Amino acid sequence: MSRVAGLFLACVAVATAKAQDNAIISASDAFGERSGIEQSGLYSESQVRGFDLNDSGAYRIDEAYFNRAASLDDTVLSGAGVRVGVNASRLTYPAPSGVVTYRLRETGPKNELRLGAGFRDYGTRVIQGDGSLHTGVFRFAGGVIWRPLQRYSKGYEGSGFNIGGVGEWEIASDQRLRVFASRYQRHYDGDYAVATSEPALPPPLRSLHQYSPSWAETAAVSTNAGVFYDARLGGFTFDLSAFHSIFDIEQVDFTLISADRLGNAIATTLRSPARTKNADSVEARIGREFDTGQVHHLATFSVRAGRTSIDLVSNIAIPLGAFQLAGASPEAPEIEWTGTRGKDKVERVTASTGYALSWDDRLQLRFGVHRTRYDKSVLSIAGVQTGRVSESTHYNASAIFNLTDRALLFGSWVTGLEESGVAPVSASNRDAVLPPGDAEQFELGIRYALSPRLSFISALFDISKPSQSFHSDGSFGLVGEVRHRGVEASVTGKLNDRINIVSGVVAFDSKVSGPLVDAGVVGTEDVGVSQIAATTSVDYRLTDAWSLDATLNYSGERWVDTANTLRAPDITILSLGTRYNFVIGERRTALRILVSNLTGEEGYIVARSGLLSPVAPRTIRAVLTIGIGSEH
Repeated sequence: MSRVAGLFLACVAVATAKAQDNAIISASDAFGERSGIEQSGLYSESQVRGFDLNDSGAYRIDEAYFNRAASLDDTVLSGAGVRVGVNASRLTYPAPSGVVTYRLRETGPKNELRLGAGFRDYGTRVIQGDGSLHTGVFRFAGGVIWRPLQRYSKGYEGSGFNIGGVGEWEIASDQRLRVFASRYQRHYDGDYAVATSEPALPPPLRSLHQYSPSWAETAAVSTNAGVFYDARLGGFTFDLSAFHSIFDIEQVDFTLISADRLGNAIATTLRSPARTKNADSVEARIGREFDTGQVHHLATFSVRAGRTSIDLVSNIAIPLGAFQLAGASPEAPEIEWTGTRGKDKVERVTASTGYALSWDDRLQLRFGVHRTRYDKSVLSIAGVQTGRVSESTHYNASAIFNLTDRALLFGSWVTGLEESGVAPVSASNRDAVLPPGDAEQFELGIRYALSPRLSFISALFDISKPSQSFHSDGSFGLVGEVRHRGVEASVTGKLNDRINIVSGVVAFDSKVSGPLVDAGVVGTEDVGVSQIAATTSVDYRLTDAWSLDATLNYSGERWVDTANTLRAPDITILSLGTRYNFVIGERRTALRILVSNLTGEEGYIVARSGLLSPVAPRTIRAVLTIGIGSEH
């Protein structure tokens, strides 16, 4: 029996409806949309326009400020979107290079329970359940996901368990209270990455092969919880929120492989002990809306506070010796961790005031001023205490002008404060707290309705942020600037009653400047950044019950080293899938099959650190979904 047939027969069992989410249908543009485990668009929740959003902390849950230690769980989410361009221009609290907005799950139109079992990528086995419940003024939606065998694209194997839910209480017609909580526990047999030992890429790794030693283990638990209160009273809006996010690492064994063009390699496993990252965030917002003639006004005031505490630990290096990438994985005796610990703490408080107006559906203007106090202290693993307190003011302004019923122009200016971390142990100022950096973004664009159901968006953007590196005296700090200037475009919507499309492209010039560039020590372009990327996804509904979909993603070349002497080649990934909706015993049922990397593309993906990971090999996902419910 073929592998495809075996997977299909194994999936002829009930499975969760979350697996059937469609990121192509739900996308409002091509700049990044996740629905369940499916993704569409140019950008992800971590990298937008070539920058890492983890530095800016630009995350929101239903527009509320979210200081994130761990990513939100699918059991409490309906989806997530990257907001740039015209969609970011409407945000009360935007950020340079974009914002990720998480959308919490809501109950459906009827009480429903879904149970499931099936396969995800690389033969991962899944047993799931989710549902929603209405009981008068109370509502609940949530689920569980158990993966007794979880397989990853780099050859890891382990298991995972997710549980979470969202509750809602309609206190009155103009007041609402919501709470959520989720937990994701997983472990697998180690982690690895590749570094080049010469200015050349190593040969491709063995597909789905685990290069960690047999005793390696990585285990972690992600927990998120929060509460929202919103009210509309006497022309005022009140929004209160509080979140607690925990990333609890039980153990990490990370294997670093240094390899040359012939596949000769040396490996070392870095063992780290248990450590925790805690992040808390609270926000209080008040708004007042009123009209004067044809002009609608909105005045807002908010206070946001975030606190992050990260355990710092030393690691021990366990040499594994030399080996061939094409051969067996290296082995060495296991060594228990001994070392030192420290603590990294950040407290950040921002008071904001904003004003927005809209005039006769023709013009929208928005302004904001944000005053931030930033307090960072570090107890290094060497026992050295350092700290830094800074205060700064940042601004945002945006305008949207409707030229016609089909065309509008938009522009924005945003400044923000971003984390810079501490100097590494190899620097002469090791563990020194670096000052936070100021980031700035300008953009100008247009949105045009190609048809009532198909829109075109394009924007020019210019983003600048501080860059970090070593000074000539061996100290580490902010030494220059990295600037991304480019253009992006999106075509999204319905071509006709049966075809949905999400298509986008971004191209930009990434320039690093500063004394190290002038001295010829580092190159002028960023490491691990594709300066051109494109995507096209099409969903074609053949009949009312059956549809086909295809996605083509292209990522351009990336520099591997800061000296700009080695590039990794571009990558093109093709995925094909189908959905079939039918009825079994009056139960709504859907079959989803998806083949990723259909052409078997090989090579390496370069991270911002310069480390290499293999391109995910070809895989198939097949899930059958059945709903069990009663009308509400």
